[in-house]
Amino acid sequence: MPRGTLFHRPSPTPVLPTKDKPMDLGSTTKKRPKSSTSCLTSRQTLLLGSLQFFLFLLVRFLTGSPSSTKINGHQKKWHGGHPAQDRSGSCWCGDEDGYCMCTPALSVDIVLYEKHGDGYSVWAVRRKDTGQFATIGGFVEVGETPVDAVLRECEEETGITIPKHLAQAHGHVKSTDQTHSAMRLIGVYSDPRRDARRSNVSTAYALLFDSNQMATKDGTGIPKAGDDAKEVVSIPIEDIGTKYKGDDWFADHLTILLDFKEQLLQEEGYMDRNGLGELADDVKRSTCS
Repeated sequence: MPRGTLFHRPSPTPVLPTKDKPMDLGSTTKKRPKSSTSCLTSRQTLLLGSLQFFLFLLVRFLTGSPSSTKINGHQKKWHGGHPAQDRSGSCWCGDEDGYCMCTPALSVDIVLYEKHGDGYSVWAVRRKDTGQFATIGGFVEVGETPVDAVLRECEEETGITIPKHLAQAHGHVKSTDQTHSAMRLIGVYSDPRRDARRSNVSTAYALLFDSNQMATKDGTGIPKAGDDAKEVVSIPIEDIGTKYKGDDWFADHLTILLDFKEQLLQEEGYMDRNGLGELADDVKRSTCS
């Protein structure tokens, strides 16, 4: 065909209908565009199918099947405390991997003590729930450090506001002009038996009460009961473990106080353990001695 010649495609020869082959109207009729209604119906069908499949899986999970894996577990228990008793708590643990659905909680205990001439006394709280004596303290909240919890618990339970610079805890040494701290670490108490409510680890501090630097809410300079404390009492340190012992104290708080008492007596040059009173030596702890 010469260049530039316009090519005309011949029209197809129409096929006439016959008796054996009627006319195919579909081949000559324009197809209608899909309507939006049919698209919506398709989406609904897909959503309904997905929902049915999800419900099927949910039913299989809840009711189980012959091929499903059953997770077996057991309750892990601990007993004891101070004084040693048959107190128990529990925590669910998997049999295969030993993973437990709980971890020890973190708490603080504060031995608030005061010097009177040649002697010392300790401020203790009486709990509302058990009526027992206890150290000041509680659980560390999310976002807190143990020192933050000390400041908060002292204010909640006794009304004492402690300047933060006085609560910079250091080791088992006396406060100096360099530390300007009234608080020091007694030890860490981690025996799983220490608390009948749950397994928890407590960081115990000793805090020297100074009414000249620590204000109280009512302005009297005397600790007063608040929060979950029934009352706040001052106990001479020589009565701890001798006059007030055993079930007089909550959890292992007597152990904490006796460890503090021993540390204080060592500082004063008094090493006779006969004056320490009752002490459960088998309670697991790490002390600054």
